[in-house]
Amino acid sequence: MNSYHVLNKFTVDVNITENPYGFQQQELFDMAMRINKKRSFLFVSKVLGKHLAVRPQVPILISHLLAHRYGEVREDLLVETTDLIVNALKQGENFFETLQLIQKHPIQSKKSLRIIGFAETATALGHAFFDAFSGDVRYAHTTREQLIGQKPIITFEEEHSHASRHRLYSAPDFFEGNVEVVLVDDEMTTGKTNQNIIRQLVKAFPHIKEYTLVSILDWRDEDNVRDLVELAQELEIEIHAVSILQGQFKLTIHEDLIETESLTKSTSQATVIEAQSFEEALSYDLRECQSVNEEGQSCEANYYMGTGRFGCTVVEKEQYMNRLQPIGNALKAMRMGKKSLVLGTGEFMYIPMVLATQMGENVYYHSTTRSPIYAHVDSTIYEKISFKSPEFQGVTNYLYNLSQQEYDEIFVFFERIVDQDALNGLISQLQRFAKQVRVLTLGGKAVVKV
Repeated sequence: MNSYHVLNKFTVDVNITENPYGFQQQELFDMAMRINKKRSFLFVSKVLGKHLAVRPQVPILISHLLAHRYGEVREDLLVETTDLIVNALKQGENFFETLQLIQKHPIQSKKSLRIIGFAETATALGHAFFDAFSGDVRYAHTTREQLIGQKPIITFEEEHSHASRHRLYSAPDFFEGNVEVVLVDDEMTTGKTNQNIIRQLVKAFPHIKEYTLVSILDWRDEDNVRDLVELAQELEIEIHAVSILQGQFKLTIHEDLIETESLTKSTSQATVIEAQSFEEALSYDLRECQSVNEEGQSCEANYYMGTGRFGCTVVEKEQYMNRLQPIGNALKAMRMGKKSLVLGTGEFMYIPMVLATQMGENVYYHSTTRSPIYAHVDSTIYEKISFKSPEFQGVTNYLYNLSQQEYDEIFVFFERIVDQDALNGLISQLQRFAKQVRVLTLGGKAVVKV
């Protein structure tokens, strides 16, 4: 059993019960404090690229490993490249070569799979999990965004989250046929979110009888496991679970959160490069939609179809990736420094991550997030900046742990930009952390005025 003492405020005792690939806990996660009255602790992933910067290949490799684990458990498939992924992740090397190899040999699923990634953290995890397969496999991710004139096929709640309402906008025929639904998230703590979406899916699509919950970390206790067994019996379906690390934890709170955060700031100044749009190059892959922001206002800008927000097949995915390749080459040619950071934004994580893998050596990946984490010099999360979201008005976003990385340049990717003032505010903060800042968008043009 390992114990994590977080700023003398709480202790988390972790007991691992299943670890098929023999990972050390510190290779996968650390602990921090979440600013959330419903759930104050946070398992900070070291392999997702959400709250901590990583090599862009790492989140894709962990997603493929999760797909391999699914194949082992649910389809009795043994994939020859599994050990290569595990070794690369443990040793912290050969990321590029390993990723190239496994992408050439996808898993041929025996089943018709419908894969759903949970917004916002698991949009990239679910997409990369989907990319590991060939065959009759489709992907869609949930979203917190509300679209005008389009009715989500389901909505459900994530009670403990700071933004609890999820929507799924894939086409109704997405779930047709004899399919198994695979629900992908970075971790399961109680399984309550999965229960909520399964209830809605069974109500909307009663013909679906098989569900599999997939996560990197599975912390469900005996009561949580029993709840899912009882749910399966009640709904007359099968519910399975697959994970890379399984166990239980005990949380002991010593005192309340401190209110004042200790933040580190950098004073360096950057040159801001005018925003560049790839809208023309991707015109076939854009979808014009109106959305409603958190303040009830409508806005109009293109969404990029390749994210899976509206559903994606294997054939469509390959077409999107082929059209992205020239953009990756162009970005590599743009680089002017030795160490670069690629930033995804909110739910738009996977496409920037893929492009980052095409940009050469010494590139890191990170993402903005809605998740408010307590920052302290003695914590895993030692620094944060907050800003209004340029792509989803009315939402505060955060970025963590930038100042000690000493990036030469930052590439900030947006699916769409709908708030110029918010963009200016973010760029003015990013100027402190790199010599150059570039803004790139796939779904719409913007001019940065700083």
